[in-house]
Amino acid sequence: MTFRHAVLINFNANADESYRAELAQKVNALPQAIPEVRAVACGADAGLTSGSSDFAIIVDLDSADDYATYENHPVHGDLVDLIRQGVASRTVVDFPF
Repeated sequence: MTFRHAVLINFNANADESYRAELAQKVNALPQAIPEVRAVACGADAGLTSGSSDFAIIVDLDSADDYATYENHPVHGDLVDLIRQGVASRTVVDFPF
C-alpha cells in the first residue's frame, strides 16, 4: 500500500514566476533529499475548472510512518517555509491507496 500527501495551494500576490519555479524545483528535489519519498508530482492548474487551486503538490510514500519521517525532515521544513512565503491558502489531504 502507498500513502499519498496532496497539497493544493492558492498563491498570494507576492508569488511571482521565480517563486513558483523555485517551489517546483524544491518539490521535484524531494526524492533525492528524503529517502522515504517514493515519487512527487507538482504543477500549476491548467485552468479547466472554475474555482480550482493555483498549484498542486503530490508526495507518495510507502506508509503513514514514512510520512511522519518526511514531515519532520529539515528539507521538508525548508519547503514549508518557502510555501508560507507565497501562499494565501492551502488544503492538505493525506490518504492510503
